[in-house]
Amino acid sequence: MAKNEVETFLEEQNIPYQSYEFSSEKVDTNQSPIFKTLVLKGNKTGPTIALVPLNARMDYKKMATVSKNRKVGLPPMDYVMETTGYPHGANTPVGIFLHHPEYPIFFDQEIKNYPKIVVSAGELDKSVIIATQDLIDLINPTIADLLNDKS
Repeated sequence: MAKNEVETFLEEQNIPYQSYEFSSEKVDTNQSPIFKTLVLKGNKTGPTIALVPLNARMDYKKMATVSKNRKVGLPPMDYVMETTGYPHGANTPVGIFLHHPEYPIFFDQEIKNYPKIVVSAGELDKSVIIATQDLIDLINPTIADLLNDKS
């Protein structure tokens, strides 16, 4: 399996990871849960990135507050592709950080409950399992409570 841009960047940064393909492998999501990357549009900041657990619901009011926007929302899919270079379902915090380090990135505080997590590697059905602290050290996001209390 050829390495993609995200994997190459992680190797250049000396960050260990494990490639993971949804279609062919199973991962223990209790040990390494899947986190989704949401591309949002803030009324003041423009592109705003949030990393939240796959099965959780983000609280837009909390996200607006921590990102210093009056409101944030999910933009149209063409905006996501134009803004990040990744199609819906393949957005990756690593790749977005690589190409757009100026975008504000936020991780939900749940991330700190796990030693490793699964995030997209920038291609549909392709992810990486990465140590949580390595990802935090690389991207230096704002970590906050971003989830709907009813999730």
